[in-house]
Amino acid sequence: MSVKPFGSDTPFGASPFGRVPPRHVWLYAGFWFRVLAWWIDTMVLCVLGWAIRLAVAPSLSITVLDNGTGGGMGGGKYQIADIVPVDYSYSYNMVQPTWHGSGLYEFLQFVLPALYFILFEASRLQATPGKLVCRMRVTDLQGGRISVRRAIGRYFGKFLSLLLCGFGFLMVMWTARKQALHDLLAGTCVIRRQEEALLSFTPPG
Repeated sequence: MSVKPFGSDTPFGASPFGRVPPRHVWLYAGFWFRVLAWWIDTMVLCVLGWAIRLAVAPSLSITVLDNGTGGGMGGGKYQIADIVPVDYSYSYNMVQPTWHGSGLYEFLQFVLPALYFILFEASRLQATPGKLVCRMRVTDLQGGRISVRRAIGRYFGKFLSLLLCGFGFLMVMWTARKQALHDLLAGTCVIRRQEEALLSFTPPG
């Protein structure tokens, strides 16, 4: 019995795999996919932070004080400009800063990232926009949706990873479920959907 060579019954330019749709499987997300998702989320937060800055950021008026040593200005005060800063480092003897703000801007800068990660990951999406682009979800250890309380623990657990010089993030590389330190503390996992191609023919024996 003769056996046809592989692909001999397949029209030129056609795929030997046919039109069988790929099967989707869920795997634990690796370190670099998570870095990519984090980078995308950082870009989104930068845009949101820029919009908030335009809307509610306070101004800081800088007044230069003449101490009587230059040009006979006679100890007057000279208004220089109003700028939009996030800088509290003005400490020169001849500079008098006046902060025109209520603290709302600083409060939003702290709260925005927390709400972004907590609400997205605890939502029905189970992922931030960055994770959605990378086809990832945050789940509990059984693969289910996490609660807001668990999402809060996961978010603030990241600060512990930072305090350990990033060691907690690197744990993704060797833990069994590719969990970072904040995942271990919160009892969460990050999974990623991957396509697994199916063959539409029986290979020749």
